[in-house]
Order: sequence, then structure tokens, then C-alpha cells
Amino acid sequence: MTEGPATGPGEAATLADALSWAASAARGSDGLRVLDRRERPRFRGWSEVHDRAVRAAGALAAAGVAPGDRVALILPTSLDFFDAFFGSIMLGAVPTPLYPPIRLGRLDEYFDKTRTMLAAADAAALVVDSRVSRIIGRLLERWTPRCGVLPLAALASGPPWTGARPAPDDLAMVQFSSGTTVAPKPVSLTHRQVLANSRAIVHELFRAWPETDFEHSGVSWLPLYHDMGLIGCVFPAVDRARPLTLLPPELFLARPGAWLRAISTYKATISPAPDFAYSLCAERVTDDELAGLDLSSWRAALDGAEPISPSGLRSFIDRFAPAG
Repeated sequence: MTEGPATGPGEAATLADALSWAASAARGSDGLRVLDRRERPRFRGWSEVHDRAVRAAGALAAAGVAPGDRVALILPTSLDFFDAFFGSIMLGAVPTPLYPPIRLGRLDEYFDKTRTMLAAADAAALVVDSRVSRIIGRLLERWTPRCGVLPLAALASGPPWTGARPAPDDLAMVQFSSGTTVAPKPVSLTHRQVLANSRAIVHELFRAWPETDFEHSGVSWLPLYHDMGLIGCVFPAVDRARPLTLLPPELFLARPGAWLRAISTYKATISPAPDFAYSLCAERVTDDELAGLDLSSWRAALDGAEPISPSGLRSFIDRFAPAG
């Protein structure tokens, strides 16, 4: 059992309790917005995110997933990703986000690496969307989860889960390391740990930029299988019932200006990125794109996950100073 319901922002003992509090406290404009590859938005308020997660938890339980089981997610950035992620959380299962296939020409290598990660996590179930399901056969020849492969679309129609919630020291998720120098390694993180990490970020941001005549909101294109995107962006938004706009990583890589347009359009105050993103924007955002940007709402431009290039940041500042 948890330590009791949250009564204010940053007080929940688990991610499940944080989402329940956000559902009750959020205003109509607070929630998740995801842009598609044409930069068209879809939005769900925190109440709807919560209700869909409760139904997804019921669907997972009906498929045989039990509290404590690992649930692997091979999903792109989408609103429905959160059905599977928070549905696992509500059940007390352990979501394990894995990166989806990107290059169809290297699928055998991808399947071998993914099989290794599924085995390392001892995944009881695998949740995929319709795109991944069409190419997943060769992966299943290498690893078959006990509860099978669950289609993402089916989670929305599950019976509402009414069982016990996870406790603060239960596992909240399994995060795989990037695997840039060795094979990716699973790291088990509890609810207490991920909330402590998330709140440390929020504490420093709000200390530097306290809310007075504005309220914080975020924009991120960072992958949801990466801690910077999930723990650093999504969890703080849930924990404080704030709005968050997400872009698929592939949209940013194809059109870096989409990131800045989202900040401009939705008046974000906080947005993080790895260092290369700032140089990429300075190099590739056109004069026509720059002319339509208003970045004056952006208080905190976080930079991390790789070595920082002062010259690249100076180029970014010089390029986008006219946009505020």
C-alpha cells in the first residue's frame, strides 16, 4: 500500500499517486500534448491520462500480468504510449521502455539487441503498436514473453483496475543504459528514487525561475525510453500537474525548427536537449522559420547527456536572439 494520497504538488509517494493527484488537480489546459510528424497536436488532460491508465491496468491484469512483472514497451512517442506506461504503473507492474526499430535495413541487429534486453529484464509481456507488430515476428523467434505480445490499442478497453497500488519502494520502471560503449544494462528504479530525481530537477528550476507572473510548462522531443525524456520531463509534469508538449525524436532530427516552433506556439518555459541539438538548430533553422518564432517565454534551456560545446551554444544564442 502507498503512504496515502497526495494533497499538493510534489507530495505523492508513488507515480500512481502522482497521476491520481494530477487527475484531480489539473485544469483543462494541463496534460499531455503530442505532435505528429506534420506538427499536428493531440491532447489529453491528466484526468483522461489517468482514466485510460486505470483501464490499461485492467487489460494487462486480464492478460496475466501481475504486480512486479516487467512489461516491455516497444512504442514510438505518442499519447497511447502513456496508456501502457502508466497502466503498468497503476497495476504495480514495472514498465520497461525499449527503443523502437528505426532503420528497416538493420532489423536483424536490432532484434538481437532487443532480445538481449527482453531477457535481461525478464519481461513477462511485450506491448507494441500496429507498426511494430507487423515486423515483430523475427524477434518473437528469439524471445517469447510469458504473457505474450499485447497490442497497444487493446489496452484502452480493459476493465478498470481496482486492486492495490504500488508502494514507494516497489520498482517503478526498468531503464536501460544507452549502450554506447557496452551492451545496454538494465537499471531498476523505485518510485521513491524516480520521484526524488524528478523533484530535485524541479527544485532547482523553480529556485532559479520561481513562478510569479507565469506558470511553467514544458516542451520535449527527447525519447521516452531515455531518462532525460521520461524522468526529466514527463514525471515533473505529472508530479505538478503541468502541461507538457512532446514531439517524436525523428521529427526533430528531420526538422529541428519543429522543436522551436513548439516552444513558441505553446509558450513553454522549460525545454531540455542534448548539446548537439543547439548546434543543429543554429545550422539548419532557416531565416523564414526564424522570422515566425517567439521564444520569449523560454526561461530554462537545459543542456546535458553529452559534453557541452561553448561555441555551439554561443552560435545558438546569436542565431536566435532576434526571436527573444
